[in-house]
Amino acid sequence: MRWLLIHLFVIAHLLTSTSAADVTCPRIPEKCACKVTKNLIVLECDAIEVRSIAQSVGANHIDELHITNGKDVKIDALPFTGLRTISIVNSTLESFAPTAWRHVESTIEHITISGNRLSTVPVFGNMTTLMSMNLNSNRISSVPEKAFIGLSALTQLRLEDNKICDFPTKSLDAIKPTLVLLDVSGNCLDVIPAQILRNAANLMYLDLGSNNISEINNFELMNLPFLRELRVQNNSLRRIHPMAFMNVPQLQYLYLQDNIISTLDGNRLQAFKNLEVLDISNNALYALPSLKDLPNLKQVRVDGNLIGKIDTLAFSNNPNLQLISIQNNNIVQISRNAFDSLDKLVVLLVGNNSLARIERGMFDGMKNLQQLSIRNNTLTALDSSSFSQLPHLTTLDLGYNQIKKIEEGTFDKLAKLFWLDLSNNEISGFQSNVFKKKISNILLDGNKLQCDESFNEFLTYLVTNRVRTFLPFQQEITCHGPEKYAGVRLKDLMMKKANETISEGTRLMGIPPQSNQHSLLSSFLPSLGPLGNMNGAGGAAIPLVNTLTNTIPALRSIPGFGGAAPAGTGAASVPNKHLNDAIEEFTGPLVRFATGGQPVASDIEQLIRSIPNMVVNVPGFGDVDLSKMDPTMIQYVLNGGQIPGIDKATLESIVKQAMKKMHTAAAANLAGNPIDGQDKVLPPLEKLPSELVTQVMSGEPLPGLDKDQTKTIMEYYTHQMPGMDGIPARPIDNQGNTTSTSMFNPAMFDLLKMLPPGYNLSKIPMEVITAVTRGEVPDMRLLPQDLVDHFRQHTSSLTSMFAGATAKNISIEEILEKLPVFVRPELSTFVPYDINELTSEMVLEQEQNERHRNIRIITAISLAFVGAVTICVLIFFVNYTKKQRRARKSFVNRSSPSSSGQDNNSGRLSTAPSPIRPPMMTIPKTPINRTLESTFGQPQLCSTLIDTPQVNRTR
Repeated sequence: MRWLLIHLFVIAHLLTSTSAADVTCPRIPEKCACKVTKNLIVLECDAIEVRSIAQSVGANHIDELHITNGKDVKIDALPFTGLRTISIVNSTLESFAPTAWRHVESTIEHITISGNRLSTVPVFGNMTTLMSMNLNSNRISSVPEKAFIGLSALTQLRLEDNKICDFPTKSLDAIKPTLVLLDVSGNCLDVIPAQILRNAANLMYLDLGSNNISEINNFELMNLPFLRELRVQNNSLRRIHPMAFMNVPQLQYLYLQDNIISTLDGNRLQAFKNLEVLDISNNALYALPSLKDLPNLKQVRVDGNLIGKIDTLAFSNNPNLQLISIQNNNIVQISRNAFDSLDKLVVLLVGNNSLARIERGMFDGMKNLQQLSIRNNTLTALDSSSFSQLPHLTTLDLGYNQIKKIEEGTFDKLAKLFWLDLSNNEISGFQSNVFKKKISNILLDGNKLQCDESFNEFLTYLVTNRVRTFLPFQQEITCHGPEKYAGVRLKDLMMKKANETISEGTRLMGIPPQSNQHSLLSSFLPSLGPLGNMNGAGGAAIPLVNTLTNTIPALRSIPGFGGAAPAGTGAASVPNKHLNDAIEEFTGPLVRFATGGQPVASDIEQLIRSIPNMVVNVPGFGDVDLSKMDPTMIQYVLNGGQIPGIDKATLESIVKQAMKKMHTAAAANLAGNPIDGQDKVLPPLEKLPSELVTQVMSGEPLPGLDKDQTKTIMEYYTHQMPGMDGIPARPIDNQGNTTSTSMFNPAMFDLLKMLPPGYNLSKIPMEVITAVTRGEVPDMRLLPQDLVDHFRQHTSSLTSMFAGATAKNISIEEILEKLPVFVRPELSTFVPYDINELTSEMVLEQEQNERHRNIRIITAISLAFVGAVTICVLIFFVNYTKKQRRARKSFVNRSSPSSSGQDNNSGRLSTAPSPIRPPMMTIPKTPINRTLESTFGQPQLCSTLIDTPQVNRTR
């Protein structure tokens, strides 16, 4: 489907270009410029009146009008149709007619009238499409209540740098429902304009900076549910009342810097759960506010106050805090665990305070801290516990202190430290083993270094780790003493130490500076020959270092190898990375010997093992693996390019040697006896630059070879390409004659790269090959079907063939005409959808699953709750029923004569009525009753009637 997308893109581009071409600029005055951007006509004018522009443009359509530096600017009427944006900047506009905007009311979207002379906010009329208005830097002192009526779509209002001292109560009522940004900074407000802000339901950005506000009273910032950023900087703010903020839940950025706030209740800030940035710099705080339990807080800036102490857990429960800046205060103490559990803190700035020492545990809780600045304090010493809890520290600034002593192990646990600023302290030297791990930059300027014998260890550390000790704009560091080295540059001492290190290493290896025998390297490096200019086997050898620098010019740029870096700047002066690595591996044992180590077997083995590695990495020596070299690098060398550190004669010798190896390997392969390592000197065609292939196939001699030897290489590569039989080396024109253009030019070579591996070239029509070799666009419709299928799967390769066509003024129509016709595959597809319906109909599967899971959980919880309630109701009902039954049974038993009238102890009948129970009901003795009584005795209540409702009715 990629090719189809490419076609659609080309068609869309053509349609866009066509529509863009239809949009043309109108006739404009001389002081104006017109351009078409995204089909919008933009007119930019300088120092010209609107009337002159209108006369030239007439009734023509323009989209944007920008006027700067206008003189005597007046707007009576804007006749431009379709105007969307107007900008009048740094001009003299004082007012405009009420009907000035009537022609653009339905289209205008952005108005900017800044740097003019407006004295009041003008009435713009009914502009239902206006979204932003910028009236900055005028002379506005009043805002009429009806100024914004009719601007129902206005979202941004900027009134910065005017003379507004108050707002009428209803001045913003018309735009309050839609207002998102309000900037009234740089005016003369002395109170928060609460009446125009309250209940601004969509307000997100409010800037009240640079006014004269002294207090934020209770309820002045209320019912701003979407307010995210509030700026009240650079006022006269002294106090923020406890109930100043009400229903401002989304506040993320609060800027209160440059005021005179002396106290701030940090507990009130806990209402802002989304607060990310808090800036209360340059106030008059004597104590750090409580900044706890702010889960989204990322940056805190409390610079430039009067804070003297940071208490324990001052920043607790702020899991996302990343930066704390408490610079320019009077801090003399930071309590232990003041920064507890700040796992995401990466920057801590404590510069320009009065810390005299780093107490144990002062920096605990910041395990991921990366940058720490304690600059310009009064520190005098550092020990092993100072920074032991900061393993990820990369930058440590200790400049402008009074440090005299740094104990051993101070930086041992700072494995990632690469920038250490010790400048402008009182350091004279360093104890042994202060620096064990490599620190790339140690700034030392402004110290009084004593470069005596005890300083040698530090010099060795600087040399072996290539440490930078000063910045480019700083003066070079010099020794303060002893007298022998007073004024000597530290850089010179490092160079001297490097030379001494190499010389001492060679001496300890048993290689004297002068020797009548062949040097040690001569036996290891037979390909180099005798080291130095030797006359016969008995010649005197040149010293080791001098010989290496003469044999390998790139070594001259290494400190201690004698000589300055090779001339050149930029990329040309950068030495070979692999060569430098090999040199470092070679000189490593020598450095250890020179610094007091003894030559052990492992060092000698490393030295011997590093020698071949160094030689192989010197261009011109050892085997050159062409298959691993970049084709552009090969072409660069063949075109006469130079490699830094290798002189031209040596490089030419290397090229000729490589070409001869190519010929030898090609001849051996054609003879049926391929040599070992053939792939190194005869890489595949795609690994060679196209110009080299063209040169080979055209029969031109290669460097160091004659025509016959070059022909041998050509025959080798010809046999490596399947299907070349019957294909002439030069294409044939329409008359059947061979052309002067070689078939293997760069264009043909690019075509070969696009073909499938092992593809039979004879299947490609000669018309296509001829067109390619001529640099023309081939007719791809003539290609065989299997190749068309291949290109359909690799459309990017196909499009690269036409990349250069546009440079030859070949139209898109001609290219599309010659593209192959791809048969659409019979595959199931989807019904096309409307891109506008994506947001309303397509729901991510993950969101659906999450919603279903939540529904299941809620359903399960609801069912469980209903079941629990049902069980409780049943239990209550059963207990209630049992109690009722017991009560009725007890009452019936007490109501019967046998139970109520007989004493349980004596068995006698009680004639006295019970004081608790009511007397038994007297049954009248009718004739029927007397007969029953005489026959059956005194009537008794049947026990079976206890639970019947008749008993209750009888009572």
